[in-house]
Amino acid sequence: MTETETKAPITYAGTPVADLVGRTVLVRPYYHVPESRSCLRSVRSPFTFEARVIEASGEMVMVEFTWAADSAPWNKRAVFYPKELHQTAGWFRICECPACAGDGIYEHRGA
Repeated sequence: MTETETKAPITYAGTPVADLVGRTVLVRPYYHVPESRSCLRSVRSPFTFEARVIEASGEMVMVEFTWAADSAPWNKRAVFYPKELHQTAGWFRICECPACAGDGIYEHRGA
């Protein structure tokens, strides 16, 4: 693979939300950074973090982050679409996209 090629995220797109409850997934959380003295801007982490799906509602699921959630700049719980959840199998990462591999993805949208 050349340096310009990147692997696409392997997500749970198309998986029924009820089937995701209880699974451990990888997620790129959103958080806020100052844009000016009176304005915050929403950004997305370039890296994935482990979370557990705790609830399904409509087309979305609620996750609870398991790693350093108390000191992280994002909320301990957040809501995502299944297409935003990267696949993992315990310690084995199925998804090998830059966000999961540790290189980072610097895009606000997408998985």
